[in-house]
Amino acid sequence: MTELEAIRARHAVRNYTTKPLSPAIVAELKEEIEQCNRLGQLHIQLVVENEGAFKSFIPIFGRFKNVRNYIALAAKKQDGFYEACGYYGSRLMIKAQQAGLNSCWVTNSYNEKKCPVSLAPDEELVGVLAIGYGVTNGKQHKSKSMESLCRPCSDKWFINGMNAAVLAPTGLNKQDFFIEANGNTVSIRTKANSSMSKIGTGIVKYHFEIGAGKDNFNWK
Repeated sequence: MTELEAIRARHAVRNYTTKPLSPAIVAELKEEIEQCNRLGQLHIQLVVENEGAFKSFIPIFGRFKNVRNYIALAAKKQDGFYEACGYYGSRLMIKAQQAGLNSCWVTNSYNEKKCPVSLAPDEELVGVLAIGYGVTNGKQHKSKSMESLCRPCSDKWFINGMNAAVLAPTGLNKQDFFIEANGNTVSIRTKANSSMSKIGTGIVKYHFEIGAGKDNFNWK
């Protein structure tokens, strides 16, 4: 399964079976996490067979079940760290899909205090990616029209990028981003300046890159 195929196949899943992750998948995810940490200067950590952060937690939006495995997205508090967590978190989410797992991005529907990760005083736990074998494969979220999310562009690479971008998970599925191209230079902006919007920017950027092809454009 290619990354683009994984993007198309992945949907948010909140209910999981108790089937454990195989040692091979755990090793594969850890290797990918190491690469993301190095490239993004992050402190992402894999948690397996620990449901403390989700057990007996009643969220405001969306109840989870049997979340025992997740990727904790942590980073030093510095310029761009929210967006970096979104960008590399998206890469890991797609990697999990390629490994046959389901996933869901979680920013506030878990107990952060019971998340067994190590953080330095200047680091923040931005959110987690619930991963595992879903009871179902989920379903496609509703999406705004492409025309409302970008400035019209006839270049095939841009359209391909947008087709991937509209599939990106965003906070409460608001899709508050707008993408436009000036030649081969692409810019993205959001309506809000919250941490969730910055995370969403990173997620959308990674999706767009996979669809458009990184060699076809540059980010402004």
